[in-house]
Amino acid sequence: MIRQRFKNLNLRTKFLLVGMTMTLVPLIIFGAIAYFNSQDLQEISRTESLKLAYTDLDHIASNVYAMAEAQQQLLEKTLLDYLNVARKIVTDKGSVGYDSERISWQAVNQYTKASTRVDLPRFTIGKEWLGQTMDPSEYVSVVDDLQELAPGVTCTVFQRMNATGDMLRVATNVLKNDGSRAIGTYIPRTNPDGQANPVISTVLQGKTFTGRAFVVNKWYITAYEPIYIDNKIAGVLYVGVPQESTNALRQAIMDIKVGTTGYVYVLDTEGHYVISSKGQRDGELIIDAKDSNGTPFIREIITK
Repeated sequence: MIRQRFKNLNLRTKFLLVGMTMTLVPLIIFGAIAYFNSQDLQEISRTESLKLAYTDLDHIASNVYAMAEAQQQLLEKTLLDYLNVARKIVTDKGSVGYDSERISWQAVNQYTKASTRVDLPRFTIGKEWLGQTMDPSEYVSVVDDLQELAPGVTCTVFQRMNATGDMLRVATNVLKNDGSRAIGTYIPRTNPDGQANPVISTVLQGKTFTGRAFVVNKWYITAYEPIYIDNKIAGVLYVGVPQESTNALRQAIMDIKVGTTGYVYVLDTEGHYVISSKGQRDGELIIDAKDSNGTPFIREIITK
């Protein structure tokens, strides 16, 4: 039927239809090719853009890690210098030992706050008992001497409580939340989670511990070394600075911009913010946070 109608058309119309057909068919073919190529190009472009974005994020994370690592190394070196000063103060005052009297302590676990009574020989440096001074306005040997030389640096003398190796603060300028000296608190050999405390484990091997550690009520960058009496580990000498004293590093991390609204954050191994956006949620526990798919992504990050 279509053929018959075509035959009935005049010659001019026939040429016009043939010409239009010959023009439109290639256009349709090229249009289809261009469309599918465009889709492929868009997918390639999207994939490459994501690769560049992830690469950029990798570089940012690596740079932040390098900044933190450099700061950590600098702080640890500085603290080892302060530890040398503290040791020199102790040496100049005389030998470390015990006197003939014993003293009672209400020893408080710095993690669990559990309390126990212990009777220990009085710890002396240069035959001078360190006392049981809680008032920060009263002078305490060694720890206040160091702080006078290095303001902002905390110092503690620990006495070994038992064969297990729990270490009791008998002289310190670390303060509790109520503003008193944190004497009578102790670092247990075993943490509440059942794991060996890394500080105690290290010093009981006769080594010096350097690094991040929990001190009384917050995190510090620290250095601890064993104190010997008669060639036996009888205590620990400590120096440290609060973790938040590294303000320049914290601010540098908070100032980093990722895209238009992105930011860098830092977590600890329990899922607490160490550094959050603008510092507004520091310390908050977000281990159970979920993404839009309901995946606990923070827990996955911590696990990895």
